[in-house]
Amino acid sequence: MAAGKTTMARELSVKVGAPVIDTDAYIEEREGKTISEIFASEGGEAGFRRIEEECLEEILEKHISENPETLEDMHRCTLILSLGGGIVIAPGCRDLISRFTYCVYVKTDIDTIFDRLSKDTGGRTLLENRGDTPLREVIERLYREREPLYEAMARTTV
Repeated sequence: MAAGKTTMARELSVKVGAPVIDTDAYIEEREGKTISEIFASEGGEAGFRRIEEECLEEILEKHISENPETLEDMHRCTLILSLGGGIVIAPGCRDLISRFTYCVYVKTDIDTIFDRLSKDTGGRTLLENRGDTPLREVIERLYREREPLYEAMARTTV
């Protein structure tokens, strides 16, 4: 969250000429709702993660069926995915990412993330629904939960 994944994906897209899909934007378009509305209507984070996994699978299936050579050469960039920061929580998503992508972990320190998010939480549901819990505490908890998962999946860390 707030690591710069979307910005880096857009820049990489221009450099390599591959399209970019932001999974959060894809989910919102597919569902016709904002992430916050999906959290509310689908019973919270668990419901959102289910939809997130369905969408990731859809994106990958469509891309692989249209670009089968992608499976033969994982270093050939034919699509750039900007993944939501919590996508690694779901084991099914981790499996899809590990099997069908070249995962780049955009590692950003907690202080930088806090500085960015303290100015604007940018519609991030997990931060907006934190109640009385201090922002830094939520960021640190999410970071501790997610970092080992990203490190385990990453083929490259930037």
